[in-house]
Amino acid sequence: MAFLPSRPDREAGFTILEVLTAFVLFALALAVILKVFSGGLRDAQLADEYARAAMMAQSRLSGFTAAERLDEGVGTGREDPFTWTLSATAYDERQEDPQAQGQGEYSLRVRLLRVESKVSWRAADGRDRDVRLATLVLGTKP
Repeated sequence: MAFLPSRPDREAGFTILEVLTAFVLFALALAVILKVFSGGLRDAQLADEYARAAMMAQSRLSGFTAAERLDEGVGTGREDPFTWTLSATAYDERQEDPQAQGQGEYSLRVRLLRVESKVSWRAADGRDRDVRLATLVLGTKP
């Protein structure tokens, strides 16, 4: 039995159709990966903005509550790209719970103040965002 070498009918390699299909699949996969990556970067930037705004709100709140004399009022300011508002108002529990009876008239020399720190900005995604922190502090009666 003699061994006859076989000859391929065509040369080994890829056809143009196979190469084009591979390029199309590669381009689609690359587009999906870039979209996921850019979404992750956008979310990371938004998280950074929220963290900076929360630190600024906490700083303003701490600065106000550390003062010796706490008075009612509103203060505002701007630190690009953030705008902050700090407000102190007399606390009335009926604002949070309408069914509460309200504080009776006691002869105390203190009163509660509700202090709110709000920081707002326009985020990288174009939407208006804000962070609000609030606390109750003891103040002197006027």
